[in-house]
Formats: sequence, structure tokens, C-alpha cells
Amino acid sequence: MRFEWPEAARWSRRIWIGLLAAVAAPIPLWFVLPHVPAGFPAIERGVPIFFVLCAASLVVLGRVACVSWPFAALILWAAIRGAWHGFPPRTLQLLTLLLFAGLLYALARELTDQEARWAAWAALFGVGWEGALGAVNVFGVYPWMTWVSPEHIGKPMGLLTHPNYWGSWMALGLPVVWALAGVPAAALVFLLTVKTISGGPVISAAVGALVMAWPLFGQRVRLAVAGLGAGAIALVMTLHEWRLSGRREVWAVAFEEMRKWPLTGQGLGEWRSWAEQYNQAFYRPQEGKTFFITLQAHSEPLQLAFELGVVGLLLGGLWIWQGFGASRRVWQAAPAAILPRPVWPRLPAAAPWLLWGRAPLERAWVAVLAVALVNMLGSPVFHLPAQASLILFALARTQADAEALTVTPIPSKPAPARMRPRARKESRHEPQSAPR
Repeated sequence: MRFEWPEAARWSRRIWIGLLAAVAAPIPLWFVLPHVPAGFPAIERGVPIFFVLCAASLVVLGRVACVSWPFAALILWAAIRGAWHGFPPRTLQLLTLLLFAGLLYALARELTDQEARWAAWAALFGVGWEGALGAVNVFGVYPWMTWVSPEHIGKPMGLLTHPNYWGSWMALGLPVVWALAGVPAAALVFLLTVKTISGGPVISAAVGALVMAWPLFGQRVRLAVAGLGAGAIALVMTLHEWRLSGRREVWAVAFEEMRKWPLTGQGLGEWRSWAEQYNQAFYRPQEGKTFFITLQAHSEPLQLAFELGVVGLLLGGLWIWQGFGASRRVWQAAPAAILPRPVWPRLPAAAPWLLWGRAPLERAWVAVLAVALVNMLGSPVFHLPAQASLILFALARTQADAEALTVTPIPSKPAPARMRPRARKESRHEPQSAPR
């Protein structure tokens, strides 16, 4: 099944045919949709402007559909669901954000390998910056932050305001650090992530490390990486709490609410609206009523089902299946390791161990998606701008690599230093089997 629709951009341009008729004969929305209040938008100018915005949005969706029609269909379904209730303000805001994110996702798909490498170094800089701030936070110092919850003193959070959010960013960045800077740097990132004492980031970081290590090392090292990851997870969950910080209680209440609109959902962004209404009605700390609904579900599949129903969940599942298919092709074709030569020619010969274990970026993007798949089960990664951007970029690059790669056996161990790749013609998405 093909999830890319190359002809979508050409078809979307034909929206002009309908637009010129629609703007000249504006039909008031409240005549068509049952829940749109009378007078919204104003018929003389508001309705034609609304049609222009919808037409432009369809053009953007056509661009997105060239890369992933399930994702484009998911955005379109969110818009249709929002129209049914007259486009609540938060729904409009999120739809705009989704359209721009989809456009960036489509552009990332078209980058050359060199441009993708530059972007990877930019991500490495971001991880390094937040990592440095997190290392300072460990000593109880929080530069540029005006207030820190007492329970989080000594935990890294950088400028991402919370250990969980900081940890999810570091976990997603760990494979990129591994690919560009080697195992020692990735190990440091993992240790700082463990210091957050936050279950989701540590679990997903352990998964990412295992995905990176699997083709690179033999069975003993794989088992050692898995054992260290499992030990770190057990330690963090014991120090934190095995009850998932009250998530299960929130999810139980949400399941009851989901029964009202199981097929179509409540609408994009309506989890937050429901949470605010629930807390306003039932959250009374002075009366001992301390249970409250979080403003995000802390589970992306659950929030997707809550807001866009079974339809949204199916479209999201197709998008994940598309990413899985691309990841599988890259996993089968990408080399296990890159040649162990320094990134910087002037690096002292006595320090090559600093770059030990570097891997191709193709594998790093697959590992980022594995981290995201695990982390989104208990963290709002798609509601956090930095995390969502890195995930979309990794997915786009995995799709680009999957299209270019020819499936070949994976080397059973890292290539020896004396080996050099054979010269071959460079293509737009050539696998980066060696650093350039």
C-alpha cells in the first residue's frame, strides 16, 4: 500500500476552479452547518475570506499528501470535525499550527543528504545546550528560571520547564548524538536523562540506545545495553512511582467522557477545554478535593482518540504504519557503522575514543522514531514544539532514505578502519555509509 500521493499537489492547484465561484456567491455557514452561530463569519467579507483560507489550506494539504496522505487526511478530518461545531478558537489555532507543521514535514522530505546532516548538527547543538543547562541544574542552579517546584530541585530541566519535557527531548536527541559524537557522548546524555527521575524519558532513551546498539555490537554487548537500560528503568520507577503519576486515574475519567463521541471525538484541542471545565467544577483543594485533569492526556493515542475519535485513531495508525514501513527498509539496508575516522581533521590522535561507536544518520532517524513511539504512550511529545519538530524531521528523513536505499545485508560488525567504501555515483538521497 502506497502512503504517498505524488499527484496531490497538481490536483490541489485546481482549487481555483471552485474558489472563484465560491467567493462570488458566499453561502452563510450557519445555513449549512448546524452548530455555527448566526452571523459567523460576516457574509459580506468574512465568508469569502473564509473560503480563501480554506482553499489555501487545501493547497498546503496537497503538498503534505505528496509525502503522507494519511497525515494530510488526519488534518482534513480535524478541520471537518471543527467545522461541525463552528471552529472553536483553540481548534482554529491548532489547525493553523498543524498546517504549518505539515508543510515543514513535506520540505524536510526533500532535503539533500548534506542538508539533512547540517540539520542533524543543529539538533546536536540543541541537545548539547539543554544538556549543559541540565548538568548545571543537577547542582540546584537554574539560570533564567524564576521559579522551580521544590520537588524538582536537583533535577535537570533546562529551559523546557519540567524534568519530563527536558528528558523527552534528551531521549529523542540521544540517537543523533550517538551517530555524530559516538557512544561516550550518548552515554552522558543517557545518564543525565536518568537524573530526571522521570519514567517515560528513561524508558524511551533505553529503547533508543538498544536500537542504536543492536546492529553495531555482538550479542554480549546487546545484552549489556539491555540490562543497563532495564536497571535504570527499575531504579527510576522505584524512586518515582509505579502508579504513573496519576495518569491511570485521569485516563479512567477520560474514557467515560469519550463514550459521548466515540466515532468522531470531541474535536481538536477539546481535551484542554474539557480539562479546564472539569477542574473548575471539581478541583477544590481547600475541601480536600485534590484530583484534577491534566491539560494534556500524557498519552498521544488516547488524546487523539478523545479529540478525533475512531476516525482520527485509524488515520493516525496508517501514518504510523507508513513510518514503520520506511523504518523497516532503512533498517535492512543501512550499514551498521560508519568508518572510524575523525569528524575534525585536527582532532588529536590520542582522542579517537571520544568518537567511538559513531553510526550512520539513517539509523539515528529510525532510532528517534522508536523513541517517539515509546515516549508518546506516556508523554505529550506532539504537544511540545521541540520534540514534535525533531520527530517530524526524523520521519521525513527516514522516508527519504527508504526511497533511495536498496536493501542489502546489514554488516554483522563495525567496518574495520582499513576498509574504504567503493566510489559510486552520488544521488540526492545517497545512504551516508561514511562521513563526508
